[in-house]
Amino acid sequence: MSGVSFNAGTLATITNCVTHVQSNLNRGTLSTTSKPTSTEVQNWLIRAKQELMDTFGFTWSRVYAYMTTTAGEYRYALPLDFAEGGFVIRDTTTTNGARLTVLDPVSFDSLFPDVADESSDAPTYATIKDRELWLSAPASGTYRLEIEYLRSGDDSTTTDVSYIPELMRFRMCDYATYRALIAIKEFPTAQVYKSEWDYALRKSNRRDKKKRWAALGYKVRGYIL
Repeated sequence: MSGVSFNAGTLATITNCVTHVQSNLNRGTLSTTSKPTSTEVQNWLIRAKQELMDTFGFTWSRVYAYMTTTAGEYRYALPLDFAEGGFVIRDTTTTNGARLTVLDPVSFDSLFPDVADESSDAPTYATIKDRELWLSAPASGTYRLEIEYLRSGDDSTTTDVSYIPELMRFRMCDYATYRALIAIKEFPTAQVYKSEWDYALRKSNRRDKKKRWAALGYKVRGYIL
C-alpha cells in the first residue's frame, strides 16, 4: 500500500490564507499592530467564506482533501475523518477537473480482477475497500486528485476552511487582498483583485448553472458576461 494519503491542500487553514494575503501585499509580516492587522485580514477571509457558502451552498459536513499519486501505485490511504457515504473524486491535474467514475467494490473487482496487472495510466475509475481508495490502474505518474466526502467529527468553527474547495480558498484570498489594499489606499491594485473576485464568482455561477441544466438534459450556451 502506498504511504501517500489525502491532505488538506496548499491553503489548509485560515492561517495559511492570511500568509497568502501577506505575500500578495508584499509589505512585510502581518501582525496585530500592522496596517492592515492580521485580525482584519482574517475577518475579511471569513466574510469571503460566508459569501461563498451563501452562493454555492457549502456545508461543514462535506470537506475537500487533496492528494498527489505515486507512479505505479493504485491503493491510497483515505483521510482520517472520512465517514461512510457518497463521495466524489476528481482529477484536478488540469483545470478541467475530470470526475472519476466511482464503482462499488463488487463492480470494480468484476472490471479489474487484478489491478496490479493493469497497465499504468491516468486514473478513471475508483472504489473504496477497507478504508483504502483503489484506482482502476496503477498511476502512470503524478496526478493531483481532489476528494469531496462526508466527514466525521464536530461542527466547524468560523475559521474552518477545510470544507471549502481549495480553488475557492484562493478566491477568498483575492477578496481579502482587495479589502486590505483598500485599507492602505492602494486603490488601482485593489481593483485588480476585486475584478479577480467578481470574475471568479460569475464563472463559477455559470458553471454551476450549466451542471444543473445538463442534469435535466439541456445544453447551455457558454458566454462571458
